[in-house]
Amino acid sequence: MIQKIRKLIMLTTLIISGLAFGQTTLADGNDYLVRAVLPENQNPDVSNFFDLTVSPGQKQTLQVMIANPTDSPQKFKMYINTATTNQNGIVDYTQLDFERDESMKVSLKDCITIAEPQIEVPANSEKEITMELTVPAEAFEGILLGGITIEPDLDQADGGSSIFTRTIAIQLSETENEIAPEMDAGEVTIAQDNLHNNVRFELRNVTPTLISKVKATTNITKKGSDKPILEQEREQLSFAPNSKFNLMSEWNQQFQAGEYTYSIQLTDEAGHEWSFIKDFVIEADAASKLNKTSVDEASSSWKDYAIHLIASALALIIIGVWIYRNKKKQTKAEAN
Repeated sequence: MIQKIRKLIMLTTLIISGLAFGQTTLADGNDYLVRAVLPENQNPDVSNFFDLTVSPGQKQTLQVMIANPTDSPQKFKMYINTATTNQNGIVDYTQLDFERDESMKVSLKDCITIAEPQIEVPANSEKEITMELTVPAEAFEGILLGGITIEPDLDQADGGSSIFTRTIAIQLSETENEIAPEMDAGEVTIAQDNLHNNVRFELRNVTPTLISKVKATTNITKKGSDKPILEQEREQLSFAPNSKFNLMSEWNQQFQAGEYTYSIQLTDEAGHEWSFIKDFVIEADAASKLNKTSVDEASSSWKDYAIHLIASALALIIIGVWIYRNKKKQTKAEAN
């Protein structure tokens, strides 16, 4: 019963992620519908993406239907990807290239080939995409997760048109054995995204299971201090099986060289907890380089406020003295 509940939660996470699509896209040159043709070994509780029970060495043909409801033919490209995790802590099924984690023994992308990676669907008709699945001969635990992505051919799109892709998730498993999730961590680095400074912490899901509905509490301080420079709390994060990623936190200010401490607490929906603390150094050269292109403003310390306060007070005194002297001169002139 517990295993069924955990699997149901995992399936819900896949659906909520919004990456298992089967709906029409309404955009110029992008109106189309995709649908998974579900085989006999499909999980009966799932209807909008592939959730297959397989066995070692198994070979199987999978199909996806593309419908073109428009009055013009449409061309499409298809590709298979292994699920990974992006810098925002969201499972991503669309990355063609990513750094493979050392714990990943088998990649879903290596198990599936597409017979025709480029096709044309005539007007007001549909066409079947065929994929060949070859399960590794050596048994695997947990799940293999990824998806097939369909996108309109860019060559046919107008310059002002947006391209909308559709991805249908593919999940393979051989057993229902429960896998206890494990997390590991790497180093803290600084970077910049869209001209905003940020800090990134390498996290790793080293197990072949999806870790979902994760709450993350992040705290950064100067080394040896308890006063937080950055505090952040996020919920509903999800980590793909056997994936490594750099969880990003906006710095929201100019970098200052020095020694810092990064701490993070993670809790998933099942109550598993992980805690990591890492010291890191922001070098002066690296800070200066990123600050030059950053739109973030420099933070103000109490010393800065004191300087501004003293300067303002001096300005008021000077103005006051000038007004007093002018009035005094005017009074003398009137007396004469």
